[in-house]
Amino acid sequence: MLGRLEKIILIGLVIPTLAAAKDLGRVANTFEIVEEPFSQMMKRKLEQVDMEQERKKMESIARDRVKNPIPVTGIMESQESRTFYYDPTYTLEEDAVLPCGKVLHKAGTKVNPLDHMDLNRRLFFVDSRKENQIEWLEEKLNNPINDQKEIIEDRIILVGGSVFKLKEKLGEKHADKIYFDQSGELTTKFGIKSVPAVALQEDKKIRVDEIFIRK
Repeated sequence: MLGRLEKIILIGLVIPTLAAAKDLGRVANTFEIVEEPFSQMMKRKLEQVDMEQERKKMESIARDRVKNPIPVTGIMESQESRTFYYDPTYTLEEDAVLPCGKVLHKAGTKVNPLDHMDLNRRLFFVDSRKENQIEWLEEKLNNPINDQKEIIEDRIILVGGSVFKLKEKLGEKHADKIYFDQSGELTTKFGIKSVPAVALQEDKKIRVDEIFIRK
């Protein structure tokens, strides 16, 4: 608690200070703070965009992506030849039911599609940006496989390069055989790490040969 003397001293210090306080006026411009609504801001920015120009830009990017897809990541040029097998067997997560309602396989059953069908395809995996791989591919395409049961058809799966350029290179004869391994789906499924490679059914598995091309 302040004593009487302390209170008198405190009043003596405060009152003169308050009395000396002045209105110094405005020393600089002041502005009212106004926050622009988000929707209004977006509308204003969109009005500044040339939509026709942006549309053409996006179409150009899309065309370029189709003509020159992004190469599959993680796939290298083969430094040595190796052979391995891919087993397509998988476990059913739910019952496999025929259109008539009959249960073909119960959930949990292991199924190998090659027990019910044949993969009558020879799949070539190549990077068409490599001239030596294109030469290897042309040599293989000129030596088709004729199975006693049926003709083995060839399919070309690119992991890099342009589908359109390879079609021009190989000609109309092979134009409808060329595809691109989007997002590396097939190379990941088969376990392919390097190219060129060729996949072909052998019994109830898929045999995969990664080929080292001697320079």
